[in-house]
Amino acid sequence: MELEKVLSDLGPMFEQCAPDLDRENRFAEENFLTLRERGIYKAIIPKELGGYGVTFDELCHFLKDLAKYCPSTALTLSMHQHLVAVLVFKHLNDDETSSKTLEMISEKDLILVSTGGGDWLSSNGSAKKVDGGYQINCVKAFCSGSPLGNVAVMSCAYNDGDKESVLHFSVPLNSEGVEIIDDWDAMGMRGTGSNSIKFKDVFVPEEKISLIRERGVWHPVWSVVSTLAFPIFIAPYFGVAEAITEKTLRIVSGRFKKDLNSFSALGRMKNHYQIAKWALEDMVKSANNFDVKPSEETATQAHQGKAIIAQQGRQCAQAAMEAIGGYSYYKKVEIERLYRDLLAGEFHPMQAHKQETALGEFLVTGKL
Repeated sequence: MELEKVLSDLGPMFEQCAPDLDRENRFAEENFLTLRERGIYKAIIPKELGGYGVTFDELCHFLKDLAKYCPSTALTLSMHQHLVAVLVFKHLNDDETSSKTLEMISEKDLILVSTGGGDWLSSNGSAKKVDGGYQINCVKAFCSGSPLGNVAVMSCAYNDGDKESVLHFSVPLNSEGVEIIDDWDAMGMRGTGSNSIKFKDVFVPEEKISLIRERGVWHPVWSVVSTLAFPIFIAPYFGVAEAITEKTLRIVSGRFKKDLNSFSALGRMKNHYQIAKWALEDMVKSANNFDVKPSEETATQAHQGKAIIAQQGRQCAQAAMEAIGGYSYYKKVEIERLYRDLLAGEFHPMQAHKQETALGEFLVTGKL
């Protein structure tokens, strides 16, 4: 699969519709259908399982570049791909269940939906043990791609009377009791269809429970998720920062009289951009195309990289708008739209203050 050709074929079309998606608060359904037709949803799945065998590095760079055309499309795609990446890692480490799941995703062209990490350590909702499985009641927010998704990959809090746990499970979105709530109307990333999903008395069979862990406590699964999923979902945000940087340089070079204030802001913009770039490169390198042993250390590095990209990307955009001046405030310039999209990066785990606290604790205790 030539990802560069996919970008050159589809990118300009996606870029053209991106302002309309934002203005109309419309889900980018046509983009995702086109990407699925081109096989992108199974791109990272190994060839022997029906995919195209694209490398982890290639996928991250593709998502970064796709975001320069349409941030909402890239972010929503990353929400599926980060789940698939974790399955690929497990497959490569001889997990038969993950291998079968990947084969099914390839064969049926399934789209996976999650909360983008919103469940995190504690999760929410309530589960009750019933014959053959569990009855799930919860509402999950930020479920990007939900209007077109096939399978929800979620978690739910569970109290058996003795201890609090979290159940991890997958369930078809067309299951009885599953309802997609049309409530996505946000500041940015407006084409992602990140609706809430309500689970009301949804039955999940015992065999669909992939993990039961202690609630609110770090579990090794999060080392895998952090190391492999974080570079994938944060790559589009760096792509937005890169788009802002490139657009700003074109505008300032071609429109405005050069002055020291503009030069200073441009220099600051580039500094913030470069720091974010180094952070993403380090995250991708750490994943080492799945040849990695995830640990609390690699997870901590991924959390740090994500926080740096979110913060430095935001400061990059602010410096860009300062360099352009009041002209940047016009919607027709589209810097403000990209800036609004960029702001969503902070709200994926871990938010800056939580990441700083966790990092400080890790530096002292060696534990998350």
